[in-house]
Amino acid sequence: MLLMSQSNKIVKTSLYLPFQGEPRQEGGLRTQGLFKQASKNQALISIITVVLDGGKYIEQTIKSVISQSYKNIEYIVIDGGSQDNTLDIIKKYDHQIDYWISEADKGIYDAMNRGIGLATGELVGILNSDDWYVQNAIDKVIDIYTKNRSNDLLIITGAMYRVNVEQKIKFKLLKNEADLKNRINLGMPINHPATFVTKATYQKIGKFDPKYRVCGDYEFIVRAYYSNEVRFIFTNDVLTYMRLDGMSEKFNILFIRAKEQFYIRRDKIPIISNFKLFCKFILIQIFKHLLKTFTGKFLLKKYYKCRHHE
Repeated sequence: MLLMSQSNKIVKTSLYLPFQGEPRQEGGLRTQGLFKQASKNQALISIITVVLDGGKYIEQTIKSVISQSYKNIEYIVIDGGSQDNTLDIIKKYDHQIDYWISEADKGIYDAMNRGIGLATGELVGILNSDDWYVQNAIDKVIDIYTKNRSNDLLIITGAMYRVNVEQKIKFKLLKNEADLKNRINLGMPINHPATFVTKATYQKIGKFDPKYRVCGDYEFIVRAYYSNEVRFIFTNDVLTYMRLDGMSEKFNILFIRAKEQFYIRRDKIPIISNFKLFCKFILIQIFKHLLKTFTGKFLLKKYYKCRHHE
């Protein structure tokens, strides 16, 4: 539902980012005085995409959001100052994106935090600039949220497809409550691109810690889990397509991931157990890359199936 900017209820929200003295561009419906809000029958959901030089895939990401059958979506795009054709693509959808901004930031989690600060929806989803939603994904999420909204502190998370560069589905990645309980100290226990967090949850436990390079989402989930206040709701519905070989899967940041996970777990488990998990993670990642490099796609596919459906 679109409202004009004179609505006091809407204006109270932080609708724009403060000027930081850097070159910036911005646009979208908000800059035209149009804002969205929840209605009695339709919750407002905010979707955030952060991007830097993502011109290769971002149009598919944008289309997957604006083409959802559920229409009360507030779409926010945070660009870190792209030098490729990313801005041209974003501007192409200026009339369908609620707010976009392009200026330098301090990294991916800083950009996500900026988007969360701009979100006015009751529920917030973060969709990477090389991933995309399945058709009707938001309808499924809203249905779950509507049935459980009596609890303000919610994280709703679903399944996702992992796809290769040809967009061929390699496997379906399912998570459940058992994964959360049993794997919380081993690594990311949910599918973050298929995850939606209430704004109240961010207000209660905080946003992402920008000091992390690749594990800020994991640290947030760990914090939510150990708060004992946030309820996790799982669905087997596939919500998102996620490409293989994203930034956090690159071999050259393997030790950054291991080190950050070790640091995140430091107050949760004994140091000896933490060190064993650190070593186990490195060995598993090396094994995965050796399979990929020397034994071909067939064995890698078998490994993933074993790893994610155990």
